[in-house]
Amino acid sequence: MYQEIISITGPVFLLIFLGFAVSKFKIEIHEKTLGFLLTHIGSPCLIFHTLSTTNIELNILLEIFFAAISVIFISSILALIVLKLFKEEFSPYFSCLIHPNSANLALPLSILTYGETGLMYAIPYYIVVAISQNTFGYLTILGSFRFLYLLYHPIFVLTLLGLIVMTHKISLPLVIINTTNYLGQIVIPISLILLGYSLSNLKVKNFIKGFFYTLARFFIGLGSALFVLFLMDITGVKAGVILIMSTMPVALLNYIFTVQINKDTTTVAGLVVISTISTLIILPFLLSIILMYFN
Repeated sequence: MYQEIISITGPVFLLIFLGFAVSKFKIEIHEKTLGFLLTHIGSPCLIFHTLSTTNIELNILLEIFFAAISVIFISSILALIVLKLFKEEFSPYFSCLIHPNSANLALPLSILTYGETGLMYAIPYYIVVAISQNTFGYLTILGSFRFLYLLYHPIFVLTLLGLIVMTHKISLPLVIINTTNYLGQIVIPISLILLGYSLSNLKVKNFIKGFFYTLARFFIGLGSALFVLFLMDITGVKAGVILIMSTMPVALLNYIFTVQINKDTTTVAGLVVISTISTLIILPFLLSIILMYFN
């Protein structure tokens, strides 16, 4: 199990190290430009390409959509309670607590655990998290809410177009499929390199806060997912995938957003790295439990 997990997560840490090395060699990266490229071009294209090229039954899509929305809603309530109890700032930590890493870690793990069926169930969950994080998550980190911003954000527009293509079985020109595929593939490597680039400023106090938020993120995601699975009576592989997606570490895009607005960047980078490392350590145990009860 550990060898298979390392084959998935090894590239993640190598890319983070590459960004760290770039920083140490005093090579400048324009973080805000790359952040905009990721959030307004890369992520929307990744979602559009996934929707327009994946075959999944509509009833399964809607069920997992609703489950993911419910998990995020319950997680939001729990996150607000945690932040209130510990007198922490709402921005940027609220989004860190409710949005898991649903792409570069959760999708490969779903395939590893359940094969192609796992991927089919994981994609709708990923889409909900991506939309929520790129709209509501971004606005909470920004510190202001602009409803009209959601309507013309590229991730909302391309998700809507992708759903139309999927539901109406529209055949797209190969040039569109390939272009969105190429642009979508930049998301993971550039995000990880940017994350590593910020780590040269990481301080001890960031590790303490990072460990606290790691525990909070895991238990908020786990508790919310188990509650939704019970309410919706979801069992088997679908339940296992929802648990995998919900218990992932702090999402990488939270850091990218803080880069764009220059808000507590170093601390959020620490949250992402520490929660990711902690999750990887407990991953074999977590997956074995999930396979035991949800197979």
